[in-house]
Amino acid sequence: MLEAAMPAQADIIVTTPDSTEVNLVVEAKLRFTDFPEAERQLKHYMLQVRCPLGILISQERLWIYRDRFTSNSEESIERLGEFGTAGLVPFLPVPAMADPKAAAATFEDAVQDWLESLPTSNTRELEPKLRSVIDHYIVPAIENGIVGAAGPR
Repeated sequence: MLEAAMPAQADIIVTTPDSTEVNLVVEAKLRFTDFPEAERQLKHYMLQVRCPLGILISQERLWIYRDRFTSNSEESIERLGEFGTAGLVPFLPVPAMADPKAAAATFEDAVQDWLESLPTSNTRELEPKLRSVIDHYIVPAIENGIVGAAGPR
């Protein structure tokens, strides 16, 4: 398994068409070695860029966050849910001998492709809570935005 520390920025961002606002930030890692720290950094980044939605995603789990904008602290950001990723992101795990950087970039690409496909995807087969969160929060952020890598891969 790849062990990666969280960078100071997200891997994927969704911005408004004029790039003046960030609608969604996504941190995609094959595996989170220090989940509480990854969660803290995502929340901090969301606060920095005034972003209403955040996602942490690994090969196995997906966590979705929403900033209620009730304060300028991490307490304003709530976890909407934790879900399994089986069947969500079209990504084949790589052999242990594969290049870790290439594997991480391939996973980020797969997550970005998945996000871009959500507005036209059939979410009826997802568990009800995940379907609700995706349909009410994630899809609207993506439909009217531009999905892109936050930096070089």
